[in-house]
Amino acid sequence: MKTKANITIKNKIYSYALEKNKDGTIHFTSKDAKIDQNFLAEDIPELILDLPNLIIAEQKYNAKKGEVIRFRVSAEDKKKIEQKAIKKGYDSVSKYLKDIALT
Repeated sequence: MKTKANITIKNKIYSYALEKNKDGTIHFTSKDAKIDQNFLAEDIPELILDLPNLIIAEQKYNAKKGEVIRFRVSAEDKKKIEQKAIKKGYDSVSKYLKDIALT
């Protein structure tokens, strides 16, 4: 059973979801805090209490990413890059290319 809930921070509503796993852990998902993982049931209350801080920290981190790098590629190369990013488990080409460039 999946439970969806909301939390309000600075008059804005953020959603999160909880789902109990067969092994007794709880899968917690919050797109705004960039959390998508399993937790022990006893850790969930503290996680929810800390969720506003985690969301605000994520927002501050994203605000620091203000620079843009652009380059041109052919349609064929773009498709190849997108396919490689998906194959490696990335949900965006930007994240994929950034990881390649910085590692």
